[in-house]
Amino acid sequence: MSRSPGTGGNASVLAAAAWGVERFVKERGGDMDRIAGRAGLSTDQLSLPTDALDVGSYCRLFHEAAADTQDGNIGLWFGQQFAPEKLGLIGYVALLSPTLSEALQNLTSHFAYHQARTTTRFVQQDDLVRLEYAIHDPTILTRRHDAELTMGMFRNILRHALGPDWAPEEVHFEHKQPEQAEEHRQAFQADIRFQCATNALVFRKTVLTRAMPDADAAMLDVMRASLISLARSRPDQATAHLSLKDRVILHIRAALEDGHIEFPDIAARMQLPPWTLQRRLAQLHLSYSTLLEETRHAEALRHLASPTLDISEIARALAYTETSAFSRAFRKWSGQSPRAWRHQNALTRL
Repeated sequence: MSRSPGTGGNASVLAAAAWGVERFVKERGGDMDRIAGRAGLSTDQLSLPTDALDVGSYCRLFHEAAADTQDGNIGLWFGQQFAPEKLGLIGYVALLSPTLSEALQNLTSHFAYHQARTTTRFVQQDDLVRLEYAIHDPTILTRRHDAELTMGMFRNILRHALGPDWAPEEVHFEHKQPEQAEEHRQAFQADIRFQCATNALVFRKTVLTRAMPDADAAMLDVMRASLISLARSRPDQATAHLSLKDRVILHIRAALEDGHIEFPDIAARMQLPPWTLQRRLAQLHLSYSTLLEETRHAEALRHLASPTLDISEIARALAYTETSAFSRAFRKWSGQSPRAWRHQNALTRL
């Protein structure tokens, strides 16, 4: 398997995510060789869907394409036209599922095999559902176009079951509102919100029972096994260069999604016996409980920066069974309640 220049230790994404980008960019007057070179890639690396690309280089590819074509919304439009089956294995893991609900569950639970160091969640609350996506790598700064194209790709998976005219209720983005934001509303036919805690499609829960038109249980098993096998055959680029502390925090953050945050759960995620992980942490004068608290605190601050999330939603996202337990923990960390912290920092940003 080929490797991107300079990927050593960096997170990877399967090149299927860039399917058709060369044609798409050329149609808009871009020089693909120049764009790829500036992103640290070559066009040859985009030709085999099962090859791995550096996630940072993949994100820069669209940043450079936007500059070269003078199309500030190139990621947005690339995602709008992206057919789900072109996503390769992860696309078929969704498309071959029995129902839309199972398609989204399979998409989110297997997305890490397609793209590393990424959080993808399927969250149900009352009559709404949130399909969330975010890259968790502070070194990747040019991620706006990736977020916009990924939301388009995800929207098209839902349209595969719900028809070409289906639209979400809202679309959330982490980044600030760009120029020509009206194009985002036109593209998604939905209310668009910027500077949110995460990127997300928000839609009605009632659609989840819809059958997927190409459901095939046998082929789903094949595609799922192939995706996992392919990921395991690659070096662990997502965590190889990280310290033990950072790797534990990375796994805690992922575990918050399903609430399985007990120490044995994290050890299992890291493929280590609990006593081995305990010994290695002790050698560094670290404790699991402290790392869990640090991670929850950091995630709480990130979520509270979004005015669209209720305190109860944040508590659930941090694996607290009760909102009051989250509020007590936050007061211990910050000396004030979550609502007071949000209000104070909202005023500071004005």
